[in-house]
Amino acid sequence: MMFYKKISKYCLTLSLLCFGVSGFSSSVSSATVIEFFGSNSCSSDVDVQDALKNILQNEKNIIVINCRTWSIDKAMAKTFAHQFCNDRLKSYTKKFKVTNMFYAAPLVVNGRWDALYKNIMPAVKMGKFDKIEEITMNLHDNMLDISIPSVESAVGSGDIMLYAYTPSQGGELSLYVDADVVLTDDMRERLRKNQSVPFVTKESADPLYIRPVLSMAKIGHWNGTQISMTVPLGDMVSMAASKAPDLSYVVVLYEGGEVGPVLAVGEVVSLVEFNSTLPQSRPQDIKYISPSKL
Repeated sequence: MMFYKKISKYCLTLSLLCFGVSGFSSSVSSATVIEFFGSNSCSSDVDVQDALKNILQNEKNIIVINCRTWSIDKAMAKTFAHQFCNDRLKSYTKKFKVTNMFYAAPLVVNGRWDALYKNIMPAVKMGKFDKIEEITMNLHDNMLDISIPSVESAVGSGDIMLYAYTPSQGGELSLYVDADVVLTDDMRERLRKNQSVPFVTKESADPLYIRPVLSMAKIGHWNGTQISMTVPLGDMVSMAASKAPDLSYVVVLYEGGEVGPVLAVGEVVSLVEFNSTLPQSRPQDIKYISPSKL
């Protein structure tokens, strides 16, 4: 999939953006898949999601699966949290054993590389060397046509997973600038890229949620050959309890099982989500701090 600044052509249909192909379909070429197991109770959760937004805006062919984990603590916020995310995190923890998966807010890149928020980019750069094939997706009449090509695999089997996520939301930033600082074009460009600038403080008014997953389903088993299928989306939409045109979809082929290495991936991004994160939908609110009165 080609994102906003990198696309050569795209099509709009049914409020969904379809990139890099003709007709009403979407596919990903040499994509990198980041699975994030966020938690509303984790202090580093905001940092990770802010980093994910920055990666989406500045890196090619990135797919984010933000699977929010559930907490039994009644005092903890349950926004976008699901038990199936806990189950998936446990499966990855068993796979990677003594690794970053035991810590808060872990990430997995391409089903191969585990990471924490401080080393997301090294894992992403490693993931760019993985060979991941493209899954073609065609959305029509609340149905999703899926075509998985022949893929090289030592195992020769795998599971096909479908995710539905809602548009990114929250995290509106205000920039507080010292009264005697004049923002140059270079400084504004750094701020646009989410980079630090001296004497500029960023504050968020509400929590940020980047592409939170609302529903997940295993939709098939792969036997090592090219496969095509049509999946009705009624159950996914019902599970998500969201407006169908607002939902985006990701299909992932995992080698050997649900938490195996990613062999192929495809994504269809809704127009609402595209305008939310790619590109930034509105200029940041810049406020100048009044000088103190003596």
